[in-house]
Amino acid sequence: MIHINQHLVNRMLKEAKTAYPHECCGLLVGTIRDSEKTVHEVYPVENKNKVRAADRYEIDPIEFDRIDREATKKGWNITGIYHSHPDHPAEPSAFDKECACVWTEYSYIIISVKDGVDDELRCWRFDSVKQDIEEVEVKINRRDFIIGMSFIAFSFVVYFSLFLIPLFPLSKKSMVGAATIGYLFNWCLTGIGVFFAGKEGYALLMEKFLKGFFRKMIGKKEK
Repeated sequence: MIHINQHLVNRMLKEAKTAYPHECCGLLVGTIRDSEKTVHEVYPVENKNKVRAADRYEIDPIEFDRIDREATKKGWNITGIYHSHPDHPAEPSAFDKECACVWTEYSYIIISVKDGVDDELRCWRFDSVKQDIEEVEVKINRRDFIIGMSFIAFSFVVYFSLFLIPLFPLSKKSMVGAATIGYLFNWCLTGIGVFFAGKEGYALLMEKFLKGFFRKMIGKKEK
C-alpha cells in the first residue's frame, strides 16, 4: 500500500493535465515502514524524451541525483516514479514493465488523461516472487485537505465580511482598526489552509467554487 495526501495527488493531476497531450513525469519522495510507503513530497521533472513525448518519458539522471540528495537531507528516500498516459488507461505499457523490472524497489503511479481531463490514477510495482507487475492500493489521506479547504473557505467568508464594516455605527478609527484586524485574520486563515491543503487546494476553490459562483451570478456559462 502507498499513502499519499490529497494535495499531492492534486499536484500530480494538474501536472498531467498541463502536459497533455504529452507525458509528464516526476519522482515520489517519502518513507517506507513495514513494506508500506508514505509519500511526503512529489517532484515534477522535465520529460527529456522529446521524440516520443506522447508515449514515453525520460528523467534526467542529474535531476534524479539532485532530488535524491535533497530527499536524503530530510531523512527521506525516492520511493517511486509517476507519469501520465495521454488518452490511454492507467495501466503499465510494455516500456513501463521493462522499467519496473529493472528498478524493482520503486512504486509506479500512472495517471490516465483523456481529452485533457484526468480520468484515473493507479499504482503498480514489480512483485519479485511472482516475477510480474501487480497493482498497489493507493490510500489517499483527505483529512488534511478537508481541514485546509475549510480554513480557506472560512478566510473568504471573513474577507467578504469586511465589506459590511461600514454598515455599523463605528468611528472612522474603529472601522480602520476592525478592517485591519479582519484583513490580517483573513490572511492567517488562508496561510493555515494552504499549509494543510496546498496551493492546489486554494486554486481549486478559486476555480471551481468562486469563479463558478460568479459565472452563475452573471449568467455566463463555463467553457
